[in-house]
Amino acid sequence: MTQRISIETASDLIGLVYDSALEKGQWNSLLARIHALCPGHVAAVTTFEDANWRSSHEATLPDGPQGDQIADAMDAVEADPSDQPTDINTLIFRRQPLELGTLYQTRALLSEDEFRESDVYKKTMAPLGAGHWSGVHYSISGNRRAAIMVVENERDDTPKDAELVGEMLRLIGPHAVRAARIARALDMARQAAETYSGFIDAVALPLMVLSRDGRLQMANTMGQRLLDAGQLFEVTSSGQVTLADPHSAQQLTRAIDGCLTDTSPHALQVEQGGANLSLCVCPFLPAISFGSRIDEKIFENQRLVTVFVGARSDGVVHTSLLRGAFALSQREAEVCTHLLAGGTPALIASQTGRSEKTVRNQIHAIHSKIGVKSSRELGDALAVFRTVGAMFEDDTP
Repeated sequence: MTQRISIETASDLIGLVYDSALEKGQWNSLLARIHALCPGHVAAVTTFEDANWRSSHEATLPDGPQGDQIADAMDAVEADPSDQPTDINTLIFRRQPLELGTLYQTRALLSEDEFRESDVYKKTMAPLGAGHWSGVHYSISGNRRAAIMVVENERDDTPKDAELVGEMLRLIGPHAVRAARIARALDMARQAAETYSGFIDAVALPLMVLSRDGRLQMANTMGQRLLDAGQLFEVTSSGQVTLADPHSAQQLTRAIDGCLTDTSPHALQVEQGGANLSLCVCPFLPAISFGSRIDEKIFENQRLVTVFVGARSDGVVHTSLLRGAFALSQREAEVCTHLLAGGTPALIASQTGRSEKTVRNQIHAIHSKIGVKSSRELGDALAVFRTVGAMFEDDTP
């Protein structure tokens, strides 16, 4: 089959999957991008219990009465999911077993007569203008499952391209599985202790996924910025991520080996380029049996770890970390550290030898780049970096 999605678009989509999984409104950006790439379709995240539709979240509903009708149907299902036909789902999973990260398309698994004559289509889908669908499951727990769905809008005359939709979902499916696991692990950590108040809700941590030998597999936006900055981490010509200080590099290697040996998180604190960093190394593949074969195929049996980057729980967030994660200039990063220490514009101007107007302009730029509106919000947002230091502080050698 000819590749329909360019390498650049594929790369952007994969990166968006991981960033979107950590959004406050999970998957919103991804659904919006799918909607833009697949005109004439509605993209949704849908949950099921057994064969029953339980809930849906659409980033972009059709305009006008059809969008209102779909929203009303969603509300009705969430209020009472019991009275639904299930013949299509039952038939599909009889022909193609349920698996994480695998593409399902009604056009491939059902004849046109089977689809049009089904109770699901006639009673649930047709009244909403919904037609053939494609989907990929990214989470399964017992008899409940969640899927990214792309549904043909039969009230939209735009030509439908099921082949393009299928190629796109095959591409992002396995990555959505992993991204959901990362988001779930972070959310569990956030709820585990008071130090995680606001963790990830305000801003995601820099994150990198490495193989046992330290080769970079992927990174979220902040993690990639740190790598591109080249101040705290280095990437060798063979793709290995390392720390410039040999002792710190050995600590990271030992943490990765230990993590993959005992399948539990490891933490280390290092001094790198004048910055006091805390790194948390966690297994990238939690024991979810549905996804194991898919992950082996994608990564050729490599065992992977996730590395989260933060600051020590009792220290300042170093300028190098701020510059790398948020693309702050050196002067903006310096002002940011003063703000986090409680400095006012007048006091910062006095301490740095700059005019108060210059400092205020730099504060405005800092707020804009980090995505906050006040110094208080700034402190809350950047507290996330110190959670890594607090995470395993007592266990750090």
